[in-house]
Amino acid sequence: MIQFTVSEKCRSEELLAKFLPPASMDPGKRIQKYAEAIANEMALIHGGHWRVQIDHQAGLVAIVQC
Repeated sequence: MIQFTVSEKCRSEELLAKFLPPASMDPGKRIQKYAEAIANEMALIHGGHWRVQIDHQAGLVAIVQC
């Protein structure tokens, strides 16, 4: 589970708000955006192309290098 916490109110909250999907967004779309963000970071760290696969019925989120 991805959790974001900010220990004290500061400019960090403003910066996070710019990059995180809004809470009002459809939860399925928000999950997709989080997974794509992780895939992008993995590509920066490890190179290559990373694929996101989400299956809500199976309860699966996979981010794999292909």
